[in-house]
Amino acid sequence: MKSHFETQWKAVLAMIFGVIVWLSCGFVTLAQSPAQNVTPVLEGLDPILLLQGKEVQGDLKITVTRGKFQYLFASAENKATFEKDPARYEIQMDGACARMGPPVTGNPDLFTVYDGRIYIFGSGECKKRFEAAPKNYLEAESGGTKPETVVTPEALKKGQSLIERAVSAVGGPARIDGLTSYQEKNTVVQTRRQGEVEVKTNLTVLYPDRIRSDQTMPDWNNPSAMRQMSIVIMPSQVFGIMAGDARSLPDSVRNDQEKDLKRRQLSILRGRKSVTPAAIGNGNVGGTAVEQVAIEIDGVRHTLGIDPATGRILSLSYRRRGPDGSFGQFVQVFSDFREVGGLTLPFKVNATFNDQPWKEQSPTIGEIVVNAKIDPALFERPTPAKTQ
Repeated sequence: MKSHFETQWKAVLAMIFGVIVWLSCGFVTLAQSPAQNVTPVLEGLDPILLLQGKEVQGDLKITVTRGKFQYLFASAENKATFEKDPARYEIQMDGACARMGPPVTGNPDLFTVYDGRIYIFGSGECKKRFEAAPKNYLEAESGGTKPETVVTPEALKKGQSLIERAVSAVGGPARIDGLTSYQEKNTVVQTRRQGEVEVKTNLTVLYPDRIRSDQTMPDWNNPSAMRQMSIVIMPSQVFGIMAGDARSLPDSVRNDQEKDLKRRQLSILRGRKSVTPAAIGNGNVGGTAVEQVAIEIDGVRHTLGIDPATGRILSLSYRRRGPDGSFGQFVQVFSDFREVGGLTLPFKVNATFNDQPWKEQSPTIGEIVVNAKIDPALFERPTPAKTQ
């Protein structure tokens, strides 16, 4: 039973964290808890020599611990070299799978060396695909650097005007800035080996710093059985809940969820004072002429397609990892705008990655509720059940 339960945790957590479409990676591993014992990595090989193309076993008495990883060295000199520049010699990407990226974690004994750096992987298939085309899976080498754009005062002025137009179209600054809570029910179609299934999500945001996502989906092994999973983000902790069992989750989960929230229309407009929008030209979204506005979120350039006639944000695009883990252009197109509590919001999202439909990222929203009173108990960690 424990083995089956662990399997369900991994499968369900994978979906919660936005990596469900990446299961071709083979399996999803959860990040280690700080309370777990640190063990040697890289099969105990000396990382300094490994980068020189030599596989030499390290000495258990000569080690350096970085985070959850312990590195062994064949000599004190190699240890000193590592300590002078650990970011260069340690496992890259904070231990995430180099093909899929965080929050998918890698096996520290499943590694490869590329361009003078050590990367690890969640499965042998991930390692194989990365080694076949490493540049596709590393943002800086896949064209992910920010383009050099000359921004004129006129472009900045126009960009700011378009953002203000979008704020008015949604409901005005007072309603947007005065939000106390946001609740959303949506459904996406997920493709599995057995076929397509529906995944239902209830998202609750209690401003300024609490998030809860409840998801219901068919069991991976028995599609006729339904599974429920929740993830809760608090200022001081992040945990998942399944079948009454609560488990602490790594910071990568918090980062993944908070980044996703920042890219929503309401969040972009609520954070408008912290960005510098610039108009970058005309575009077209589903036959509607739009003005494109560039903004930066978490160091990544995002482009909004704003209808100058209505002020509505009709599209959002940026570079990110796609279904197979490679980097490419992700585009969301918004439609079916409805009025909710004084705000006008889209109820349909169609997503593409490199111009191909991405169903798992295309939710249909069934209900939105704003400024409702939220039960604080939703964000409390369940008390462990007493064993009989």
